Amino acid sequence: MHIAYSGKVFFAPNTSDEQIIDRAKKRLVESGINEEHIQVNYNVQELEVNDLYVSYEPPHLVIRNVYEKKSSGMIKMRNTGMIEI
Repeated sequence: MHIAYSGKVFFAPNTSDEQIIDRAKKRLVESGINEEHIQVNYNVQELEVNDLYVSYEPPHLVIRNVYEKKSSGMIKMRNTGMIEI
C-alpha cells in the first residue's frame, strides 16, 4: 500500500514498546512515507488539513487523513487505510 500525503505525519503509537514503534516506522517508510516526516506526537490540536494521523491499534496501523479543522479546534479525519505490522 502506497500512502500519498502532503503534510505532517503524526504517529501516536499508544505503546512504550520500542520494538513495536520501530517496526511501525519501518512499515510506514515501506509505504512511501519519508522517515524524517514521521513525528511521534499525540497532540491532535497541532494537526492541519492534509496531515496524516497514524495510530497503533493492534495489530494494525490505522491511517487517517485530516480533511477539516474547525475554528473551535475540532479535527475531522477520514480513515484512509490500515497496515498490518
